[in-house]
Amino acid sequence: MKSAMANQAIRRLAAASCSALAASAHAAHGELAGLGDSRFAAFGDGIIHVTAWSAPLVAALAVGLWCMAYPWRRAWLLPVAYAIAVAAGAYQGAGAPLTPALGTLVVATVVLLGLLVYGTRLLPIIVALAIVVAFGAVHGYSHGAQAGAVTFRDYVIGAAVATLGLSIAGMALGLMLRIGSRFGMRVAGAAIAAAGLWFAFGSR
Repeated sequence: MKSAMANQAIRRLAAASCSALAASAHAAHGELAGLGDSRFAAFGDGIIHVTAWSAPLVAALAVGLWCMAYPWRRAWLLPVAYAIAVAAGAYQGAGAPLTPALGTLVVATVVLLGLLVYGTRLLPIIVALAIVVAFGAVHGYSHGAQAGAVTFRDYVIGAAVATLGLSIAGMALGLMLRIGSRFGMRVAGAAIAAAGLWFAFGSR
């Protein structure tokens, strides 16, 4: 009975998180044309850049999923570190050229995150933190390189908020999978890795 109630609560949390992100992105998108380079437009542009492009969206969800393999006192560190790294990476990537190598790195992080979710052996938390910081910096650098003529600080805040929100949704999904099926995380990890491979090869 308690398990069923927990499952229902987690499903509602995941649905609410995803709905809120989608609504925010939709609302921001509707305002961008009229607001030009205003702060709200830049914030919305940052949200849209994360939620409308499949690779950063899946990566942020994957970080949330992976962190739920750890005890809660450590799990929350991973999505927070990832979002901070995305913001820091965006500043490093501001004005940088987009290259094929950068695109390859972005999709490679998705594949590797899928394999980490799939794996059954936990890495030391310091290693896990180093991985998410490195991957977050790659995604952030890509966001910064594609920022365009916007109020950059607000764009970065939007991207970081969207990234953290997606990771929280991934945490809710990860908790639901852990309660519902012992193999759920492995299936999710395989699906994430397959999505990364599709981003690299199937979408061309």
